[in-house]
Amino acid sequence: MLVTLSKESRQLDRIAMEDFGLPGLVLMENAARSIFREALAFWPALANAGRKIVILGGPGQNGGDGWVLARLFSAIGHRVFGYLITKPGHRPGGDAAVNYALALKLGLPIEVIESDSSPLPDFSQADLLIDAVFGTGLDRPLSGPAARVLTAASAYKRQYPQTGVLAVDLPSGLSGDTGSAGPEVVPADLTVTLASFKLGLFLKKGPSLAGTVKLGDIGLCPPMIERLSPRGRLLDLKLAAAFLPPRPLSGHKGLFGHAVVCGGSTGKTGALALAALGAQRSGCGLITAAHPASLAPVLATKLTGAMTLPLPEESDGQLGEAAASALTAFMENCRALGLGPGLGLGGGPKRLTGYLSHHLPKPMVLDADALTNLAKPSSQGQPNELLTSLTQSPSPRVLTPHPGEAGRLLGVTPAQIEDDRFTSAINLAQLTKSVVVLKGRHTLIVSPDNHFLVNTSGGPILATGGSGDVLTGLLTGLLAQGMAPFEAAGLAVFVHGRAGDLAALRLGPIGVTPDEIGAFLPLAWAELTEAKATSLEGGY
Repeated sequence: MLVTLSKESRQLDRIAMEDFGLPGLVLMENAARSIFREALAFWPALANAGRKIVILGGPGQNGGDGWVLARLFSAIGHRVFGYLITKPGHRPGGDAAVNYALALKLGLPIEVIESDSSPLPDFSQADLLIDAVFGTGLDRPLSGPAARVLTAASAYKRQYPQTGVLAVDLPSGLSGDTGSAGPEVVPADLTVTLASFKLGLFLKKGPSLAGTVKLGDIGLCPPMIERLSPRGRLLDLKLAAAFLPPRPLSGHKGLFGHAVVCGGSTGKTGALALAALGAQRSGCGLITAAHPASLAPVLATKLTGAMTLPLPEESDGQLGEAAASALTAFMENCRALGLGPGLGLGGGPKRLTGYLSHHLPKPMVLDADALTNLAKPSSQGQPNELLTSLTQSPSPRVLTPHPGEAGRLLGVTPAQIEDDRFTSAINLAQLTKSVVVLKGRHTLIVSPDNHFLVNTSGGPILATGGSGDVLTGLLTGLLAQGMAPFEAAGLAVFVHGRAGDLAALRLGPIGVTPDEIGAFLPLAWAELTEAKATSLEGGY
């Protein structure tokens, strides 16, 4: 399923109408009927006639969808009241005008609100409020009659939360690109987004304002979508299952790769152990944890399913330059390295990180302390040379920062990262020519060529120290199995989040530990394997 920016969404409509000749009226009718079906499924009580439905429509295409919905709900016996919200003297045009005129001819009551003196809609005793004022065409803050009416609608929803709110494509005023929104935007219970998922639904205020999001079918065909060359996709169970690497029945541990996770320092052995656990749960054949030699007794005891590689350490007990040559030599027969969990900060770890990230001819995951070692303080405002020289690395690199780490890498604050997560991830991917996993709600996976995935799994259960270390090991293990970095990152993020979901369902939403999340990874893999088998069966 596609995830698009506002410009791409509008381009999809243009391709369908201008390049393929699909009439706009057909698209509008398809859209409204799809929204109608989703609304009836979401609110079963709408099957009973006589409900009061208030429709707020704008003069554009979103309003056109609203006037079709007015007709459809009226046809099954509901009391429909429409309000056209527009500039003084401005009326619907194009395809929207056809459906607006049809609604009027059918005798549906539609009042015009075009100034501050126009009476506000009558929301009293409404069972359903349909927001069809603006969609992706809006590129400015709400103002005028629209802001006034939507502010009143928001207030009514807060006072009477039992009133259902249905948003057409997007809640009016929500940015389809960034998820930003003003206080006047009406929170929806259900948003039916049309043709593609809009990126803003997953960023900033999008998830809280959109409610449950469903995809409406407007009748686009694969050749129309291919003409767009879409960059973004929703990372759900079906897509993640499609990424699964092959596991032949005759496979053996040598076939499934050897992954190495490197890190650990005094007081931070747990991070490396969790990364090793993630690698073990990835389906990788062999796992080695590389660590400062003095930690060997601890890690040899803690790790029962992974090998250990003691490395020469510096006087402070951290890994440094002396470890680089030993680890590089060991990696000759290994396929991927995960660097960072518990590695520590300072001169030694920084030099080790710089050397390996720029010279090791194997795929690498850079996380946690490795990312901090590549960064410079945000107050200096510019990425440092260690980071930008990743463009010259001999093999692919995957960076997995949370917003704080991403801020340090880009020389900005975490708040600035969160203000525009998508642009931040794109900038970091282009700066380093690496795949970037920007962690958080709806984690973003971005490639250097601007393709991206928006993850749908996981929740607050993952917001605990050590969860990211499990992800690092999991991703390293998938790279060791020969997966391409972008697909490996997407698969690791989804299955990690799904394991968290399953742990929360089984153990509860609070107090789940990272190793417990790791314990649910096999069940998450089982779900994906079943989904892939079902998909293949459906193809015959």
